[in-house]
Amino acid sequence: MKYADLHPNIRIRIITDFFTDLTQKSIIPFMAIYLSIQIGAGLAGLLLTVNIVASMIVGLWAGYWSDRIGRKKLMVIAQSLQVVALLGLAIANSPWMDSIIVTCLMFLLSSLSSGITVPIANAMIVDVSSEHERHYVYGLQYWTTNVAVTFGALMGGLFFESFRFLLFSLVCLESLATLFILIFMIRETMDKRVFGCDDTPIQRNILKTYWAVFQDKRFMIFFTATVLAVSLEFQLDKYIAVRLKNEFTAQLFGSDVSGLHMFSLIMVINTVMVALVAIPFSRWIGRFQSRSIMTVGMLLYTAGFTVLAFSNWAWLLISSAILLTIGELMYAPVRQVMLAGMIPDSDRAAYMAADGLSYNAAALLGSLGLTIGAFLPSYAMAGLYVLMGLGALIFFRMLLRKAEEQNQHLPCADAS
Repeated sequence: MKYADLHPNIRIRIITDFFTDLTQKSIIPFMAIYLSIQIGAGLAGLLLTVNIVASMIVGLWAGYWSDRIGRKKLMVIAQSLQVVALLGLAIANSPWMDSIIVTCLMFLLSSLSSGITVPIANAMIVDVSSEHERHYVYGLQYWTTNVAVTFGALMGGLFFESFRFLLFSLVCLESLATLFILIFMIRETMDKRVFGCDDTPIQRNILKTYWAVFQDKRFMIFFTATVLAVSLEFQLDKYIAVRLKNEFTAQLFGSDVSGLHMFSLIMVINTVMVALVAIPFSRWIGRFQSRSIMTVGMLLYTAGFTVLAFSNWAWLLISSAILLTIGELMYAPVRQVMLAGMIPDSDRAAYMAADGLSYNAAALLGSLGLTIGAFLPSYAMAGLYVLMGLGALIFFRMLLRKAEEQNQHLPCADAS
């Protein structure tokens, strides 16, 4: 499998998604700090919550309509809104204007645009890829996303505080270029013949559509497994970061290392490993069965987070960071392929939008973990992580076993 062998839409989306992620990660992580300074932490938190909820709602709406009127139209609309939002952010933070109200409104518009784009873009990949190709595509997409996050955070760190106008102007130009690419190079991928079948529930309204999605037992097992697995990741910058700050002190190579330093080192290890070894590593494990990859990956992933929950030994923490990264590299692409293989053709974008809710639920569990950790000792939190990781593994294996029994074998992850 090679990049050149992929459908043109997928090749274009991987490139444009990289720059979209770069844009988002250079802005969103720093907006919370900026808004807290400008309008206070309480109001800033409320605004960010409104943005998340609004993005979730509009994502469900977009998933429903994308399955009925096509992918490209809504993607162009969403990208147009993104250009307007980033242009507004640039103007509102320019040498000629400084408006926190316009900034908040444009930030909300940007969140709405992202909420529309994500489920549709995911559905488009499924539209034009085979099961074998998806392992390569999701492995490559996982790599590009992490690289974009790294460079986005670097851009934001360098420019956001003192050069917001320049930053917003640059990402606006990038977003405008993406819009032109979508208009002139992306093709419609939704097969409208799917909706010509008599048994296709095209007449269902949006509530009935999502009621049917959440009545799908296989999908709900998958949804639950995803929430449990991803919620461990959301513990990293919440409970684990706070615990390290409060409990960890050590010497490494003759220098004093604080908890915050160790947390930063863990994040660097994760990011650098993904950027450097994700593609060759995925190629190497391509010889193994999907169920074996998922099992080993989730065990390593769970073990890594479990140790981070209680250990204060520097080298063990570093080893755990390596283990959880390897585990994530193994299980994440297989999870995506599982999702693509279980959703019906007629409701692809709707299922993708519903899957997006699992990340919101996981984020809530991540925040809840910080609260629970204030009352439980670190060993109890480690035990809780074990239960969450094993629960996710059991549910994922259950689905993979059923797929194998139905002769719907999932090929191994290959991101060559």
